[in-house]
Amino acid sequence: MPSECGRPTSRWRRLAATLLTTLSAGALALLTASPAAAQIVNVQPLIGGDVEKQGLSVTFEGSADMRRGNTNITSLSGSAVGQYRTGRHLFFLLLRGDFGENADVTFLNKDLEHFRYRVDLPGPFSWEAFVQHDRDAFRRLSLRALFGTGPRIHIVRWTKFEAALGMAYMLENEELALGNFPDSGLVVLAQRLSTYCVLSTRLSDNLQVAATIYLQPRLDWIYDVRVLHESSILAKATKHFSLKLTMTSAFDAEPPAGVAPLDTTVRGSFLATF
Repeated sequence: MPSECGRPTSRWRRLAATLLTTLSAGALALLTASPAAAQIVNVQPLIGGDVEKQGLSVTFEGSADMRRGNTNITSLSGSAVGQYRTGRHLFFLLLRGDFGENADVTFLNKDLEHFRYRVDLPGPFSWEAFVQHDRDAFRRLSLRALFGTGPRIHIVRWTKFEAALGMAYMLENEELALGNFPDSGLVVLAQRLSTYCVLSTRLSDNLQVAATIYLQPRLDWIYDVRVLHESSILAKATKHFSLKLTMTSAFDAEPPAGVAPLDTTVRGSFLATF
């Protein structure tokens, strides 16, 4: 927030350095992977798919790491994606949860729900509206609820390659958890501009690569900006089952007290689509 921000020049230097970091997110994530809690949620690679396919489709994604003996770790992650297409209308719902425990001490605990509606307009244009709720105990976020709407344009839409840009006005409400921090219990209502660029290519019928960059500055305080870079590789094993590797780097210029501004992660998961 403005009253707590440092020198603008320093913050812009931090942001510039982070933007350079996101360009090599894969290498960075492999070297510094840690449990990530990116506040920007990238749903773009999950939406759409085959534009000719009408009706309902559902995808389940999950990963688990359970160790016993000298190391006692339980890490569970799961999500469900449902989308329904009818004509030029698309309805999308994402549900996601993550939980981790090490020697009976919880180190990961978050959940998210995201609903989006997209309608195709004449030419390369479409319009989106979305709502979202999420919670993340280790970012001290007890509640985040938001609404947004704006246009999307397909720059390129070929058979095996797609590039798109999106822009939306977003109204966001955040509530921080109680605790021994100067901003504990703080409630912030903010307006942001949410912009993104998404690139997706099919290297073969069974292999798809996608990359997305989000930039979300706060409209009344430009130094409060969030950046997300996410790259993924999706390999289809069969018609219904796939393997996915995702590398993410997320930056928050104004994180809550005691929360690091940069999160990175590498995640491998198994998907089932019906």
